[in-house]
Amino acid sequence: MPYKWANYKNSNLNPELLDFCDGDTLVARLLTNRSVTTVKEAKFFLDYQNIDLVNSLEIPDMSKAFARIIEAISSKQKILIYGDYDVDGTTSIALLYRTFQIIGFPVTYYVPNRHVEGYGLNRDAIAKLKTENQIDLLITCDCGISNFAEVEFANLIGLDVIITDHHSIPPIPPNSIANCNPKTLSHDHPLHYLPGVGVAYKLAELLLDHYLGQDAFAYKISLLDLVALGIIADLAALKGENRYLAYLGLKELSKSAKSGIIELLKVSGVKLELNTEHVGFSLAPRINAAGRLADAARAVELMITDDALKASALAKELDEENRSRQELCRQIYDEAIEQIDQNMLDSKVIVLAGHWNHGVIGIVASRVLEKFNLPVFIMSIESEIAKGSVRSINIADLDIYEEMFLLQSQSNIFLKFGGHKMAAGFSIEKDKLQEFKNLVEHHFKNKFAQIDLTKTIYVDSAIRLSEINDKLMSRIAKLAPYGIENPLPVFVSSPLKIKNIRFMGEEQKHLKLWLEEANNPKVYEAVLWNKAQDFTNDFGYDPRDKELALAFSLRHNDYQGEKSIQLDVRDWQLATYQNDELFLRIRSLRSSKMPSVSK
Repeated sequence: MPYKWANYKNSNLNPELLDFCDGDTLVARLLTNRSVTTVKEAKFFLDYQNIDLVNSLEIPDMSKAFARIIEAISSKQKILIYGDYDVDGTTSIALLYRTFQIIGFPVTYYVPNRHVEGYGLNRDAIAKLKTENQIDLLITCDCGISNFAEVEFANLIGLDVIITDHHSIPPIPPNSIANCNPKTLSHDHPLHYLPGVGVAYKLAELLLDHYLGQDAFAYKISLLDLVALGIIADLAALKGENRYLAYLGLKELSKSAKSGIIELLKVSGVKLELNTEHVGFSLAPRINAAGRLADAARAVELMITDDALKASALAKELDEENRSRQELCRQIYDEAIEQIDQNMLDSKVIVLAGHWNHGVIGIVASRVLEKFNLPVFIMSIESEIAKGSVRSINIADLDIYEEMFLLQSQSNIFLKFGGHKMAAGFSIEKDKLQEFKNLVEHHFKNKFAQIDLTKTIYVDSAIRLSEINDKLMSRIAKLAPYGIENPLPVFVSSPLKIKNIRFMGEEQKHLKLWLEEANNPKVYEAVLWNKAQDFTNDFGYDPRDKELALAFSLRHNDYQGEKSIQLDVRDWQLATYQNDELFLRIRSLRSSKMPSVSK
């Protein structure tokens, strides 16, 4: 689909910030573009050696949760950890389970079956766990904040509940011992963006400090590999304390002593120093595969076992299931695309339903959103119920959970729903599918009537290809890890010519380009992932006579031990010199508002 190219709104550099960056206008520009505009903010963002971590007790109700757990341990009560089946949930369970192991108190855990019990607390499961395990205290991970009725039932049968969650808080939260949710903090609070595993970690910090004192530090560091997995896989914003935890966690992941992590790295084929993309595209999908197709408890077991043989078997099992998941996603995506017509696109929201595997429809929704840049509601029809996932576009003043809450207040159509700004889950009666489709289409068509939904690529700086070198990559790396709300820098360069072109992949969906620029003898490699058809639709199969403007990010490529810098092309346009707004815009990027990368 076509993109708009735009500059970031923050145009003026703070002189004090520039001085803090030793006069490096590129680093100062990247920080400013990510709303880091003061020296204090920059220190928190860049200076990992001198960060003051926020006290866990700043999360509302955390003191109540901590006190109740101490009471349970003192009284030798039975504790069970109940968590979600995705990476955020399973890493949270594993983290708390290991924490209790470290302090020497036995606990059990439970992961609901996605296909049978669905998301969150389940009344039948609570009753069974209370009866069979004789538990006294249930601690949720990455779920529970929407389970008012289930918590009331737990209270009724004499079971205390502590909720650790990060999803949007309903008007009437559950009547639990504690609702530990960072969403109750202001948006500028360093803990506001913690995912479920982040909340679990802040609770673990309290317990380890209480029972181990000065010896707690090494154990807290040892848990950060699990924290990084959950933060990155859940697409949590890499800002505030999230960013610091992800940074340290990635380093811990690369040298993890946990048998399950070691074996997971082996089957994933990851050998380089880990970054967010390794987690998002290699490790997380394999962990998620456990719950998408069958039993997510295997993912927890992988992360808590110290048995290398067991870990190896589990990792291979999840790797194989991930391959099955990939094929299933391809099939469902193709079927979903066939349902989409112009009327649906005109409504500015995509509503799909089919007899699909509920475990993977969220992934399909994300891919459909990527193609059309519209909110996607996708449902799996199971008997008399349609279970759905939602993925939303990232525009100002759009919170998909709030939109669903508004729909529910008007129609009472959801049997169950929950989520946050960018993603949610829900269920409705199968007989109400058409009513639901009409309701959603009408709602979003009105909401987006005056809004341009063309996807925007925000450009950090113009650049000459001759400026690309290891020194530039080191300057960019200062802002890593990159991810949600801290995207990889995007550069533009023009005019460029293609010296050679090659299709890649089994289905020829990818392209490799060899690029040249005027007055520069060097040839530069660029790749277009999953965009070969779009590119050839625009320029044909031999675009070597064209002069192009490209928007791209820069990455290191390690092929057969040889490291090189590669352009990851995000978008392209023709570069012409007569009455061409694009060329004028790119040339203007070298103004004081958008300087060259040269220091």
